[in-house]
Amino acid sequence: MEAVRGGAASLWGDQGELRWSMERLADEALDRAGVELDPRGFLIGFPVDGSDAVLIEPERNAFDVEPLAGLLGRADALFEEQRRTTCPASCPEARSVAAGVPHAADEEWHPEHYLTALREGCHRQVLLEALEAAARFDDRRLFVGMSVIVDAHRVFPVLAVLSEPWAELPKLSTTTIDGFDAAACFPEAVIDDVLRAASHELDRKHPVSLIGIDAGAVLRSAADTFVNGCASRAGQEFALGLRDALDAVSAQTYEGRPSLGTLVLAQPTHDAVRCEVAFEHEVPVSVPRSFRKALEMTGPGFELLCDGRKVYGLGTLEEAYDTADERCFTVRVVGNGSWELWHATTPFLRVDNGQPTLPRDLVDADTFVHTVRRVFPEATDQHANILWDMAQACIRQQHGTMLVVHPDARAEGERLLPQAYTVEPTRLGPNAFHALTKIDGAVLVSPEGHCHAVGVILDGAATGTGDISRGARYNSAIRYLAGRGKGSMVIIVSEDGRIDILPQLARRMRRSTVERVVQQLVTAAHEGHDYEKVARLDARATQLEFYLDAEQCEAVNDARETVEQRRWAEERVRMQVVPIAPHPAMDDSYFVTPEQ
Repeated sequence: MEAVRGGAASLWGDQGELRWSMERLADEALDRAGVELDPRGFLIGFPVDGSDAVLIEPERNAFDVEPLAGLLGRADALFEEQRRTTCPASCPEARSVAAGVPHAADEEWHPEHYLTALREGCHRQVLLEALEAAARFDDRRLFVGMSVIVDAHRVFPVLAVLSEPWAELPKLSTTTIDGFDAAACFPEAVIDDVLRAASHELDRKHPVSLIGIDAGAVLRSAADTFVNGCASRAGQEFALGLRDALDAVSAQTYEGRPSLGTLVLAQPTHDAVRCEVAFEHEVPVSVPRSFRKALEMTGPGFELLCDGRKVYGLGTLEEAYDTADERCFTVRVVGNGSWELWHATTPFLRVDNGQPTLPRDLVDADTFVHTVRRVFPEATDQHANILWDMAQACIRQQHGTMLVVHPDARAEGERLLPQAYTVEPTRLGPNAFHALTKIDGAVLVSPEGHCHAVGVILDGAATGTGDISRGARYNSAIRYLAGRGKGSMVIIVSEDGRIDILPQLARRMRRSTVERVVQQLVTAAHEGHDYEKVARLDARATQLEFYLDAEQCEAVNDARETVEQRRWAEERVRMQVVPIAPHPAMDDSYFVTPEQ
């Protein structure tokens, strides 16, 4: 088969716009979901009659074409093999053999739409394997959408995301349900939904773009898909509407009280489910008021038991539950309009007022210790561990609270009198910590973990650096750190369970990630005229600007200048380039080692 040579233009007139809009939609949706995967879009067109070369949009030589030869034929052969295995009665030779067995054909029969889905699954599987072998890059994970016949070609939408951050996402190991693919994590459901939207656009008479599709709608649809997939894993045959029900119950109050509680998503027959109170009349999750009233009965070690459609009792999930089983999930309603979906000790999805995202790490131990050592250079590992235990105690509170670590906590507590209760320096136990955080105000401790004051009301003047979308605790901490509290560390637990550590230091990165982005930008700038590719890599380099050393900054500046000189020579157009320089706060502590 010939290599692609300018053939993408013959797919149809606007394939470039559709591919670009698919890429942009995926980028915006994943960014709002809380993950940076830098998606790249492709359209792969196979001639239906096999007479022409495979066409790829865009024409960047991202794939070798030879491994794609005869692909549709291989997919058809795989389909016939799987059809004989999964539904033999659909094959003429199998029907003749089964004819002498009563009802055999009926028991093995599958409807036509099942066979169509099976065939399409074979197409996608074979293409994915071939693209992985044909890819000229090794830092991306590929996803293939449903194909559509457009004019003389069968066209597949494809998205490629960065493999390194993808590998770091928590995922479920069960990836098929009833023979069909199921998203292993919420970002995968987002990618699947974008590809589904692209396939839908391809199915129009004149495919154009996905510009009119809202990223928020993609996220909500993906959340539905992922939650329904978890309910199906838990054994619910008709898993529909659970995400809407959880949104509704989390937004309901009960006699003025906000929604708080835990739901176990599992079948009543599961060995790990201990039902202590069984309802004779099960509560449908689709009735928010009844669902909310039942939620009010939950407490520590006493949760609602739900099969995905109905609440059937009260009880708990045994600690001996085998997490490899993946048939039991928990839903934690953490505040008005906020809930999280967990499997064992791993959170997979958080929804706040209908907006789904990846759950933020409550407090990552590595990030916490890194912040402690930066803010308090003389703090020891023992001190960091003590403060970590206190941060964990903050997280376990059922209400909002704040912990302030000050280098001179005794003097600061006296300064803030009378808007604080000073105490004899002591390390608080769990019971004391719980009791002392019931009142308004923060707990003031030293870097060694000694408590010096409780009920502390922080002071500070407005600086214009707050966040209008956040509450009083967060903004008062911002003002405090910008004023008399400079040099302190603040841990904020909001009533909806959100955790913030201030000051917010740049997250730690792998050195190899930064080096790769810079090298890719330099290569693209000198290779040719693909300004779209250069712009994408330049945006990625800009995101990582804090981590660049002097040599890398110079390489990025030179690459940008090369591109602008070429643009000026060809088009008499030049974009203003602002040179970058190393950040004075950057050092090797912001890099993690590969094993971390």
